[in-house]
Amino acid sequence: MPEPDSTTLVTPPTDRDKYQSRLTRVFLTAGLLTLVAASWSGFLDNNAQTTTEASFKRALATFALARGLNGVISVAQGTEIAIQPLGVGLTITAGEILDPLNDLVERFSWLALVACASLGTQMLMTELLSNVWISSLLSVTVLAYLFVLWWPKGFAGREILLKICLLLVFIRFVFTVVTLASGWINSAVLVDRQEASMERIAQTTENIELLQVEDTDASLLERFSTFLDEQRQVFDVRAQLLALKERVESAIEALVDLIIVFVVQTLILPILGLFASVRVLKRVWRWAT
Repeated sequence: MPEPDSTTLVTPPTDRDKYQSRLTRVFLTAGLLTLVAASWSGFLDNNAQTTTEASFKRALATFALARGLNGVISVAQGTEIAIQPLGVGLTITAGEILDPLNDLVERFSWLALVACASLGTQMLMTELLSNVWISSLLSVTVLAYLFVLWWPKGFAGREILLKICLLLVFIRFVFTVVTLASGWINSAVLVDRQEASMERIAQTTENIELLQVEDTDASLLERFSTFLDEQRQVFDVRAQLLALKERVESAIEALVDLIIVFVVQTLILPILGLFASVRVLKRVWRWAT
């Protein structure tokens, strides 16, 4: 008995296949039109810009705070004050205590500057990719694809148009989506930690400024007189130096926390966001083919 020729066997589409195909086209049309509307409305872009701008201002404030702390430390490091409480000579030298903090502050200042540059770049890229020309090109491409998609006779280049649409959608929204996701994580997790660390650094700056003497040793005693007992100056000055050391250690911890915040905010989150966006694009790209 002769075998049937497989090349002549064509299975006609069932009603279920037709329904699924039509449903797919409806969802695809709705999704693409929604993206075009989002591109023109600028709602996502405005939220992304607002979020990034707030992070940018905090980064600038942190950079200014670090530079201010560096300046105060530079002055206080050379402070050597000789006093003679109860006839006992005592010299206060703050340099050894402040050296580790000064080294870390100098390195952190560069990191804060890089964080400002990174956030500024995100703002610029979001603004550039949300311009009217990108939205117009996306709209024309989507309309052309939808025309081909719903044309009853079909077109051979439909998959190519879909790929172009996907690529334009990726270019148009990648920085916006990544910025929004990073901003949400930053607001939910990192902002409180950053503000608390900045407050600790500001307090340390104020405390170090107490070591700066304007004229004579008496001015130092006047500054200490509000919270030190004049009858126990030796022990109180040593206690003050120990307290300064504790504040320096607290400031170092705060700077380390800020380093973690900036690394996560301006490096890890954007890279993870871009990686996830590329993965999604590849999956949709394979589905389109």
